[in-house]
Amino acid sequence: MRYIETRLFHYFVAVAEEQHFTRAALRLKISGPTLTEQIKKLESDLGLKLLVRGGNTPVSLTAAGMRFLAQALQVLRQVEHATAVARQAARGELGCLDIGFTTAVSFAGLLRTWLAGFRRANPAIEVTTRKLIPSAQIAGLERKELDAGFTRAPRKYPAGVQGFEIYREPLVLALPSEHPLARRKKIAPAMLKDEPFVNSSAQPDVGFWGHTDAVAEIGNFTPRVVRRDDDFIRILTHVALGYGIAVVPKRVARMNVENVVYREIAANPVPLTSIAFVYRRDASPTGTLLIKHMRQYALPQQQTGARIRLRPVS
Repeated sequence: MRYIETRLFHYFVAVAEEQHFTRAALRLKISGPTLTEQIKKLESDLGLKLLVRGGNTPVSLTAAGMRFLAQALQVLRQVEHATAVARQAARGELGCLDIGFTTAVSFAGLLRTWLAGFRRANPAIEVTTRKLIPSAQIAGLERKELDAGFTRAPRKYPAGVQGFEIYREPLVLALPSEHPLARRKKIAPAMLKDEPFVNSSAQPDVGFWGHTDAVAEIGNFTPRVVRRDDDFIRILTHVALGYGIAVVPKRVARMNVENVVYREIAANPVPLTSIAFVYRRDASPTGTLLIKHMRQYALPQQQTGARIRLRPVS
């Protein structure tokens, strides 16, 4: 069978629905003779009669024409759907996103806050999330294995990666409940210079600041780190066992862990932790939609010269 142009399906459906060539031609905004010629071409291509003509009298369908009408309508619906899908994909409204996030983001319940609205607005986009440490997220973006991530920001973004801060909160100290400093409501950083610390894993390759570094810088000492982990539950477990003190986001203080107490840091200003939304510079149309969505959460950049220096989240 010869290839049948889509427009012939449109012409036939118009004639079948109007049951009149003149009215169908007006609907299609073409001349009557042109429409007649195109219907004849369709019948010739198919090798059968679709319509019974009677001059200016209403047009009726043959048995074959009735069957062909049902299929023609289905073809046009499929063409319309394919066109809509292609346009959605071009606008980024259809596709998939692979997103990384850190333990701190999942613990704080922030991921749902940031992504729920995006998913409601873009139900055709499949969103996959993976828990990854910050350096793995940056590497995934560089290798184009990730579209975006929620992590603590590096001091300098590598080529091909961009980002902006979307969340900040104060840091607090987690101590064993029997620790002598636990009797204080607030603890000055200088008082911690001889203390052992439980810290997040070191990741110097991408220049991430750690929480402990923020406090040590204020107290003017080099921290002695005795344990490292990237999971807050395990970090607090180490604290509970008496291995050392941990510097954690204030939200973590909501966790009721036996033998662990939380104390504020006596500093002005109090050191902060931050979470950044990071993404590829060469974002796909779908990725661009997510970036646009996340811009509403972007925080003002910290002013140069301000005493407070933001320290990113583990």
